[in-house]
Amino acid sequence: MANRSKEEMVRLGLLGLTPFVLAAVALWLSPWLIPMYIALDFHQIALLYGAIIVAYLAGAGAGAFLAPQSGVRESFLPGQLITLVAFVAALPNGVFFLSLGGAWRQLIILVLLIYLLMRDFAAASIGALPKWYVNLRVRLTFWAGLAIVLIMSRLVLWGYY
Repeated sequence: MANRSKEEMVRLGLLGLTPFVLAAVALWLSPWLIPMYIALDFHQIALLYGAIIVAYLAGAGAGAFLAPQSGVRESFLPGQLITLVAFVAALPNGVFFLSLGGAWRQLIILVLLIYLLMRDFAAASIGALPKWYVNLRVRLTFWAGLAIVLIMSRLVLWGYY
């Protein structure tokens, strides 16, 4: 049963990369095969999806911290702040006086994904997370990060930073 759950998580994780990859491909195929306005919609989809993934991973970590046997003694505050920062990054027009360009907002999501990966490394080092899960997170963060870098580079070339 554990191997089945592991296989499902690997499959779902790899499928979860789809919005990032599609956005990177759409942006780099534009304006030749895809109109720019559609490619920029893909950028927004990837940004919102990235914020949701960040919030999910932050929440999953918070849930693991609630388990008394986990041994993790981290505050809930970092996870809450991470979710709030991801939410602000996902807002297309900014919030209050803070408005960032598309490339900067993508960079925020990338930095948050890397921070959450480091947090998972720390949790795995004390046995709170299985090693295979952290290995999966490394692969998924790498490929999502590569797609985000491709998205950011295209946005910078277009002046959307």
